[in-house]
Amino acid sequence: MTKNKQDWCKHKGKRILLVEGKNDCHVILALWQAHQHPPKGSFGIYQCDSDEGVLRKLNELIQGSIAQINEIENIGVVLDADKPNVTSRWQQIQAKVKRYAYSFPVEPDPKGTIIASQDEKPRLGIWLMPNNQDAGMLEDFLMTLAQADSLDWARHCVESAQQKHLTSFKKVHHSKAVIHTYLAWQDEPGNPLGQAITAHALQPHTKIAYHFIDWLNRLFNSMPEGDCY
Repeated sequence: MTKNKQDWCKHKGKRILLVEGKNDCHVILALWQAHQHPPKGSFGIYQCDSDEGVLRKLNELIQGSIAQINEIENIGVVLDADKPNVTSRWQQIQAKVKRYAYSFPVEPDPKGTIIASQDEKPRLGIWLMPNNQDAGMLEDFLMTLAQADSLDWARHCVESAQQKHLTSFKKVHHSKAVIHTYLAWQDEPGNPLGQAITAHALQPHTKIAYHFIDWLNRLFNSMPEGDCY
């Protein structure tokens, strides 16, 4: 049975990708489909509603696998690295799963980290937005998919508005303001972020997008698991 859109971000299966929110889910679905022909995946996505929700779900899935409550094989984690930086986020994840004795590298792999399964625990994959090296979030990743000249103008407009005290967004949300300004100038402004990729307002075939898709393929091995979407 084909799943409806409401189910796409609440997958339950052996290979699962945990994300913070619906924008992350829809962006990843759009990217995956843009790189796959046909767009059939080897995993499903579970939206956890927050970064803390992702870490709680990660712990739950690993614990359930050890207790043989579930049959999870591979778990991917996508988290923003904005609290407050990549190192702190990396340490936070390690602390969450420390008791399970996974062997973490000192630093995240710039091309996406894969952590081998041990003692029949699930294999883990970790991607820290935007690029596993810089502090940021999903919107910083998306800015690398935007047309450079238009993005520069969007950034200029946002910063000009800030200088004139016309804005009220928090400093940490600067990239959100820029990408949404950029998208407001595209055909059908106001579309969700995932649809911006489908409509090619954001380009899915950039270097960072290829790294992200390669990480997904390495983590989940491109082994079919039915109709994930």
